[in-house]
Amino acid sequence: MRAEMLPRLPFVIALVVAAVALVVAVEHRPGTDARTVAVEEQTSAVPEEYTDEPAFTEEQVELEIVEYGFSKVTLDGGEEYVLVAVVISNPHDGELVPGGLAIFTETKRGYPVNLDTMYIGQLPPHSTTAVGYVMSVGLGDVEVEDLSLEETDPAMLYPAEYLDAVEGGIAIDPLPSFEFTGLEPLASPSGYRVHFTAEAPAETDAQISVLFRDGEGTLLGGLPADSGYDDYLGAVRTIPAGESEQYVDVTEDWIPEGADLDRIEVGPSRY
Repeated sequence: MRAEMLPRLPFVIALVVAAVALVVAVEHRPGTDARTVAVEEQTSAVPEEYTDEPAFTEEQVELEIVEYGFSKVTLDGGEEYVLVAVVISNPHDGELVPGGLAIFTETKRGYPVNLDTMYIGQLPPHSTTAVGYVMSVGLGDVEVEDLSLEETDPAMLYPAEYLDAVEGGIAIDPLPSFEFTGLEPLASPSGYRVHFTAEAPAETDAQISVLFRDGEGTLLGGLPADSGYDDYLGAVRTIPAGESEQYVDVTEDWIPEGADLDRIEVGPSRY
């Protein structure tokens, strides 16, 4: 009865209009070409390559300690010092930055004791450095025979290509070579003037150390020349390019017992 009451004419009209609209849409739909838009091809920029890996990196290497030695000296005032000498080689193509070198002894129970730590500057490629150092820490009952030298921090090697690429450059000049040529006695204070020949490919600054050996060639220790023996840095001298005659003075107090004066060595280094 409710269906019979609904108006039929509007419904029929709406149905007819929908059918006509469907026929028109199907017959007059736009073609494929009408929907296509021409686009001009453009070459995109090549993206920049990025990497978080550095072009050159330092390398941790084992420090090549050629030899070292210790000796004890006592000054007129009773002050006691230990002379340390170490020879280190850099056989690599890059700059070598050594870590700390600790001077150790052992307790009676075998526990290690770090008495002092010395630091050495950069070594150019394929060079050898000889360093003298004065340790002011009192040994007490410890004898120099009970001392040892051990690397405490890793040595780092920097490739030559890296150093050349760094703006401003951090590569250091080659070390000069020193050759002991003789002694000249000093009247006051008692001691010796140590003469040596220096040869450098270019003008450069270098640390000068005097090293002592006994009659059998054993390294006894050394000291930085002209240092006053209190600042531990010693003589930093500008060495001219080419060959030059140089000298440093060493008082008798600082020459260890048993040193063969004909075996004195003068070593270049940098701090």
